[in-house]
Amino acid sequence: KNNGLSLSGGQQQRLCIARAIATEPRVILMDEPCSALDPIATRQVEELMIELKERFTVAIVTHNMQQAQRVADQTAFFGVDISKGGRTGYLVEMGPTAELFDNPQEKLTQEYLSGEFS
Repeated sequence: KNNGLSLSGGQQQRLCIARAIATEPRVILMDEPCSALDPIATRQVEELMIELKERFTVAIVTHNMQQAQRVADQTAFFGVDISKGGRTGYLVEMGPTAELFDNPQEKLTQEYLSGEFS
């Protein structure tokens, strides 16, 4: 009997996804699903995400802008307000992925996508 630790990072991630979809959820939330994976495993997980979005609502949290462009239909960009001593997140801009990346409407989104801050 082998445990999951004998699997590669990509295999572990796909196993986690398989376990999640076995319950037939309406929504799958993936938080940085490829953050520690090599390029080959990343491609496999991204291909799986593209397949999954045909059957499920898939929400992906990522700092990888190229990945968002490859797999997302809609993209939301969030900012953080630290002016009151805490950290409060807020929605800056949301829209179809191609439109948001090609023609962002908000200055903060433009600055982030151009690499002025990260």
